[in-house]
This record gives sequence, C-alpha cells and structure tokens, in this order.
Amino acid sequence: MLDKADFFSLYQQLGLKPGCTFDELKVAYRRRVAELHPDRRGADADPADAARLQELTAGYNAASAFHRRYGRLPGGLHQAPRAPMPRATRVVQPAAAVPARSGGGRARRWLGLALAGGLVWLAWNGGVFDRGGEVGGGPAPGRPAAATPSTPAGASTGLIGIGTAAATVRALEGRPVMENPQRWDYGPSWIAFDDGKVSDWYSSKLRPLKVASAHPPPPEPAAR
Repeated sequence: MLDKADFFSLYQQLGLKPGCTFDELKVAYRRRVAELHPDRRGADADPADAARLQELTAGYNAASAFHRRYGRLPGGLHQAPRAPMPRATRVVQPAAAVPARSGGGRARRWLGLALAGGLVWLAWNGGVFDRGGEVGGGPAPGRPAAATPSTPAGASTGLIGIGTAAATVRALEGRPVMENPQRWDYGPSWIAFDDGKVSDWYSSKLRPLKVASAHPPPPEPAAR
C-alpha cells in the first residue's frame, strides 16, 4: 500500500507541502473530510465527492502507516536525536608487552622474575596459599587437630573452631573485608558469630580460613 500511494497528490489536496508534521496532516485531513462528506453538504453534495473522499482516506491511511514505520511523513527528513559523543578512554599498555630498550635477553629474564615474585606475593597475601605452605583449607601435616565443639580453639592451636572468640579470629585471620557483629567476610569465605564467639563458618579454596574443614563438624549426639 505504501508503494502505490501518491503522497504528492495527498499533500496537494490538503494544501500542505512535503516535510509537514503529522499533526498538520491530521488537522488538514479532518478539515477536508468535513468539506467532502455528503452528510454535511446535503443536497449540494457532488456525486464525485464520495470517490474523492475515498481516495483521500486511502492516502491518509498510507501516510499514517509510513509515519508509524519510519517516524516521519513521506518526503520529510527524519531527525534522530544526536547521540552523546563517547568519552575517550586511555589504554594502558601492560608492562609485559613493553619491549626492553637494551639488553633484551637480560631485561626479559628480570621482568619474568619480577612478575613471578609479584604473583607469589599476591597469592600469599590473598589467601591462596595456606600459611603452613599447602594449598587449600585443610591443616598442614603436624598441625594440631581441630577443636571439638565443646573445646573452643584459639591462638594456642592455630585453628579457629566453634566458640573461638572474635579477638582470636582477628589475630589469626586479620581484618575482614566486611564486618558486622553476626558475620565477618573474608572474600568468598565467612565466619558467623553468636555473642562474640564463632558459631559457624565457610572456608573457600579461593580464600581458605584457618580451620580444619570447609564447614564446622556436626555436633556429637548427646549421650543417653
């Protein structure tokens, strides 16, 4: 329907020019319909007005469909809102990609050693390696066994257990990333407290805690 519509003829009938707004088209169309409608003209109505009115309505419907599809009337220019200019971002070249100016082989060896040392330092301070020298959350060989729920562990054992005081936890694990009276977060790991003493925990391999297992052991059944 859009390909066969004569929009130029439509504008001429309504006294408009290409590039007019849709509101102007709507007002001119309604005014022209009132002039051609046989009910308004009565006995003075021209028999050809019915055909003109039908042609006018078909052209108006096609122009409305064109406007809905393209956001403008036929023959007009679509003025899209100007997008804000993106901010220029500064690209920092990684140190490993910067070629050495002199002594290529020696400089690369020193750079590799520096990077390796930095990774080891990050892994050590980020908690990837246990302070005992092994990876993961389990105790190192020769360490004392985890304290039972009835015997709180502390600084003397080097492990955190049920009932360990908050001050002992801080001395063993350091300052948490997030802290509130009920829970301390150490990255993906966490320790829960009840009245200032450890009541639960989760030790992640990404940041293991000084505990004997990932979760506290289940309580022993009461003796009958």
